[in-house]
Amino acid sequence: MSDFSNIGVTHLEDGMVSLLVDGQPISEKYGMKFEATIMSELQALENGKNIKLFDQFVFSHTDLNFEHSYHYVTSILKEDDKYSVITNFVYKIVAPEQAPFEHVITKQGEPLSPEDVREFINAHVQKSLTDYTDMKYAY
Repeated sequence: MSDFSNIGVTHLEDGMVSLLVDGQPISEKYGMKFEATIMSELQALENGKNIKLFDQFVFSHTDLNFEHSYHYVTSILKEDDKYSVITNFVYKIVAPEQAPFEHVITKQGEPLSPEDVREFINAHVQKSLTDYTDMKYAY
């Protein structure tokens, strides 16, 4: 195991590495491992910047030729030469012949908690069913 800053790196037999930030695994549930090149990417990361590690699709809908998708994104952020794991709920719009546009959905500037994300999803599904879906016809 080697360390740099507040990240612990365990070299695995298959050439991959696992990372601990402040002694905590990035994903306790799934025991994620990474290509060894992640170490040089993290060391080269500038303060105030982040590296996206995971992008988990949650749900999407399409209207007026736009695809709206929602993702749960885990990144490592470097600030003041320290690293932290951040997870954000991200909204992405894809329009034909345009680059995708995405932004982080926050609650008064703070990341959404898991409970906030569930509430957001449930509210959007309910709104879709009541305001935009005719359960008798498919349009």
